[in-house]
Amino acid sequence: MKRHVLVDNVYIINISNSSACICGESGLIDAYTRALAVQRQVPVFFEDEGKYEDYPIFSRSIPAWQLPSEVELDVIQDFKAIHVGCLDVITTASSSVVQLGPNDMMELESRVKAIRHFITDAPQELKDYVGVIVRQSP
Repeated sequence: MKRHVLVDNVYIINISNSSACICGESGLIDAYTRALAVQRQVPVFFEDEGKYEDYPIFSRSIPAWQLPSEVELDVIQDFKAIHVGCLDVITTASSSVVQLGPNDMMELESRVKAIRHFITDAPQELKDYVGVIVRQSP
């Protein structure tokens, strides 16, 4: 049975990074995000850094969810409509979905590698520098 979704009010401030807001039915959502976040005390970045294949977290297989076998489900849907009064979402990010209504399948993946470099013996003028220095690798 097809169902209708009735939404009175949706207020979303931010949707980003392979995220979606869906009101109604959808068949397959296959969202995917990968991010490399580098934070340094001294803002020096090299042109050739940031290759995903250099970090194993981006190539490891993600364990699949094992569904229980032989599950009997009897669903009675008396109403042809899903009614939502008000939905207030501050933000969605990194392969997330806000969905009002049925969905057959979702495969969401988000991988983030955070790198932090803090230098304690750097000269004070470098610590106070607010710009970005880009250098070629040696």
